[in-house]
Amino acid sequence: MKPFEYSFVIKKDGGIVQVIPVEFVKSFSAKSIKITPNLAKQVVKVSYPFFVSRSKAVDFLEIKKDWVSKQLEKVPDKIIICDGTEISLLGKKYKISHIPNARRGVWIEGDYIFVSGDKAFLGRRVKDFAKAEIKKYFCKRVKYYASVLKVEFGKIAVKDTTSRWGSCASNGNLSFSWRLAFAPLFVIDYIVAHEVSHLAELNHSYRFWRVVKQIYDGDVEKAQKWLSRNGLSLYAIE
Repeated sequence: MKPFEYSFVIKKDGGIVQVIPVEFVKSFSAKSIKITPNLAKQVVKVSYPFFVSRSKAVDFLEIKKDWVSKQLEKVPDKIIICDGTEISLLGKKYKISHIPNARRGVWIEGDYIFVSGDKAFLGRRVKDFAKAEIKKYFCKRVKYYASVLKVEFGKIAVKDTTSRWGSCASNGNLSFSWRLAFAPLFVIDYIVAHEVSHLAELNHSYRFWRVVKQIYDGDVEKAQKWLSRNGLSLYAIE
């Protein structure tokens, strides 16, 4: 059964209005109605069992509306990539400058990220550029940390994940969220060191955290706090 339309409207300072869609989905595994605000995707999912009617699921959401609204207050304002937008890429701040006739794709000069081509594709080109840049950085840092630990790694993938910043599979393959491109370098390095450490300890035991602190020369707690406080902002860029 397809989700049907429903939404929350959030009014913020400066007259900014955000519409947060709600998806109602019947689930074979659900035993009760569950509301899951996904702040990264900026959507609220309501899953409910087949023995519960859709109208009851809506009524349940209405009862919980105040709680959901408080959760949605954490959703950051969207940042639309366009000419003049300022973003942070690999720890450095840049301003987007659109030069439609340059025919050079996307490139960096000084404090600017220049983008050629049609205005309609500017946002996509900048994000593709960010994905390519962060993947090169991930590969560089994975090789470094793996050499320190003297461990082997598999493929390195860049994905648009919302539940985790990185992952390490049992076969040694590593994956990272491309949105870390907008985070400070000490945060990116922490995530890479974290996942590479799983190549030695595929768990979160005391031994694992000892390995992380062995190879990561930054402050683990500082990086974790940054992600806790600012992680959602990395999903605001569109």
